[in-house]
Amino acid sequence: MDAMFSCLLFLITILSLFAGRGNAEKAQALFVFGDSSVDTGNHDPYNQSVNQPWRRPYGLTWPGYPTGRYASGKMQTDFWGLPAPIPYELLKSHECKANAEKIRQGVNFAVGGSGIFRDYGFTTVPQQVKQFKKLIGGSQGFDSHKLSQSVVLMSVVGNDYGAFLNINNGSIKGLVDLAKPVVSGIIDAVTELYESGLRNFAVSNILSFGCMPQNGRTSCISTYDNITALHTRLLREGVESLRSNFKEISIIISDFVTATNYVISNHRQYGFVDLLVPCCAAKGRVDMCAEVDKVGRPLFEVCSNVDEKFYLDFGHPTQRGWHAIMSLYSNGVKGDNKTMSFIEGAPNIIAWLHSIGFVAYNVSSQA
Repeated sequence: MDAMFSCLLFLITILSLFAGRGNAEKAQALFVFGDSSVDTGNHDPYNQSVNQPWRRPYGLTWPGYPTGRYASGKMQTDFWGLPAPIPYELLKSHECKANAEKIRQGVNFAVGGSGIFRDYGFTTVPQQVKQFKKLIGGSQGFDSHKLSQSVVLMSVVGNDYGAFLNINNGSIKGLVDLAKPVVSGIIDAVTELYESGLRNFAVSNILSFGCMPQNGRTSCISTYDNITALHTRLLREGVESLRSNFKEISIIISDFVTATNYVISNHRQYGFVDLLVPCCAAKGRVDMCAEVDKVGRPLFEVCSNVDEKFYLDFGHPTQRGWHAIMSLYSNGVKGDNKTMSFIEGAPNIIAWLHSIGFVAYNVSSQA
């Protein structure tokens, strides 16, 4: 019998045993869908063509070795105030009993390089939703009651746009035409998950493309402002439509663009230097961290001050970078008369999680 099928069958059986336990309690489960901004280990560590996040210097801050995350250590998924769920690919291992315990905290289906469409050849978000439905569908362990009390984190921050730019040699002509199908795909994925029983959703906005590191860049540029603004507007409209159509839904938007721009504009208070110079850069370029030649020699260079860097590589924040962003999501910024929020639909992450019955820690104290 196929090992993956056997393990999933075991997991479903174990989950069914958990079904009758603690029905009056919150499920405390987090289900994650998306791309490298939330992937915690779904690329094959033994496949040389996709295993960059399983190589050094990823993981150099925490835990000291690569964990499959595109970060120097902890990232968005780890700073959400809830236990980080097990990556879906780890369920293929033979540690079925241990995984059955962990799966109660949820599952991370996100894959680095993913998007709504199959531009880079990786598991798309719609396909990740299908994986979720297959895994959960045969189990009573996550029945409608527990699913309704779980949280979905969906982070689709721009691979569809990046692939378009690659195909068109960086030309932005026609890029805005992609926004509607991309956002529609995000809304469709949330709709399908809602119809599967999930009720609580946090959806991320896209990358601040104008603030991504490039050779010689010392400040953000306005080249991509139109696509950023259009995606943001369409996502807001889509979320409002979901709220109108589904009365039981609780959904927020985490504003990745505004949070990134705030950190960059106020970098001194965070201790960041050389903002648009990544810590890990390919020699002569900035887009191939962790690459090696045929005999294993690194084709990249790593900075000596990773804790002072916002970006680790061509577009992924360091652990301290993610901590700064997640602190904004969790607390906002207090002004003279009001608090600036980086969450649309709630004052902040902690208030939203508390409103749906979850106990979440404050990430400001988590380095």
